[in-house]
Amino acid sequence: MPETPNLQPQEGNLSKQEILENLSRAFDEAETALEAGDREGAKERLPLIYDTIIALNKRSKEDWEIIWIWNPDGDLNEEEFNELNLRRKLLSNAVGIMTKSGEIRHDLNKI
Repeated sequence: MPETPNLQPQEGNLSKQEILENLSRAFDEAETALEAGDREGAKERLPLIYDTIIALNKRSKEDWEIIWIWNPDGDLNEEEFNELNLRRKLLSNAVGIMTKSGEIRHDLNKI
């Protein structure tokens, strides 16, 4: 899998649109890896995806009680946040239900 560039908005060198495009690419790469049974390939993208959404939403990992609640002061509108957060949840669940051998234990996303 090609290396995904640093997506953090505080870097200042990427526009919000570029960050969202790179985030979408990271999601696509993780989902493609998962479809191919490469749990570890998908799993290695999760920290980047999580950190980028948290940064765009102007939250901190220390604020764990509100970390996944939309922040009106963040860089995302509510619709963007909800779409990214749902995609994050589905991807995270899909990674969590797959064994190292690529077999599905039970599909939480179908519940």
